[in-house]
Amino acid sequence: MSTIHKVAFTTTDPAQIEQICAEELSVPLRLISSPDGYYFSLSHTDAGRFSIDVLTTAGISAELRAPDRAEPPESVLFVTGERGLLTYEAEAAGVREQVGPGESVCIAWDNRPSRIDWAGDEPRARGVRVDLALLRDVAAATTGVGNLLFTGTRPVSQAAERHWQETVDHVARTLAGGSGFPVSPLVVGESARFLAAVALATFPNTTMEAVRREVEAPQDLPVTAETVRDAISFIEEHADQDLTVGDIAAAAGVTPRALQLAFRRHLDTTPMAYLRRVRLARVHDELALAGPHDGLTVSAVASKWGFSGSSRFSSYYREAYGEPPSQTLAS
Repeated sequence: MSTIHKVAFTTTDPAQIEQICAEELSVPLRLISSPDGYYFSLSHTDAGRFSIDVLTTAGISAELRAPDRAEPPESVLFVTGERGLLTYEAEAAGVREQVGPGESVCIAWDNRPSRIDWAGDEPRARGVRVDLALLRDVAAATTGVGNLLFTGTRPVSQAAERHWQETVDHVARTLAGGSGFPVSPLVVGESARFLAAVALATFPNTTMEAVRREVEAPQDLPVTAETVRDAISFIEEHADQDLTVGDIAAAAGVTPRALQLAFRRHLDTTPMAYLRRVRLARVHDELALAGPHDGLTVSAVASKWGFSGSSRFSSYYREAYGEPPSQTLAS
């Protein structure tokens, strides 16, 4: 079951700053200086395959230390500046990035020593760390690219950058929960894949070239109606689980890319859109069968079936059933 781990931490103790960075952020560092005195505030939300952090300091310089054993990186870090100027430099890798307010960068840290210098009036930034395995899963399912590499650090356009930042805001609000009930594992899983998909569409990587080639010369892979039937049966039976395109494709005995093409050809939709339709039907059934004294709420049932944003969910529901979910519950 997916769990969300949250930490809020403020300190002026350099030793504690180093400790919390190592333990909560998995970033071992050595503080070098802080001209205005050491101050560090962290809001950390860990959702398993990704985490979102908001960091505020008094301005610091630090060395990011390499681990004792050189291992391949397990995640990719995306940083958005909110106040001040953050400079990240990895001399051995030939990387130097400066991040100001409203700017986002991708840092695929390769465990070599690096340095950060953070200056300004109470500098603040938001960091999003996404598991590389998750990014690869989403890339393989949507484009067929298995060997994912990020080839640039800056977003492909200002519009893409804004979309990325809005997505992070949306996911952060989703993880904050509310209405007295926890965020469901399905919502966490959907949020993780949504975040990964937008990251792949925002920062230059090898999937973009694959998409361009497919548009120019689409592959006509053999797909059958039986493949779709097998996938639909699996979706119907496991809609309450945190399914990925890879899970559905494996159950149908095809690759994720072939499954995408099969659904497009035979149903004019995608596997995940079909899964959403099934989950909407489950929400509708629960709301329609609820009694006046059952204590059910629309938000609780929607979250149970993987829907987070209330406005987006309501739009999907109204389109499918011609009325708002609240009306179904009240009838």
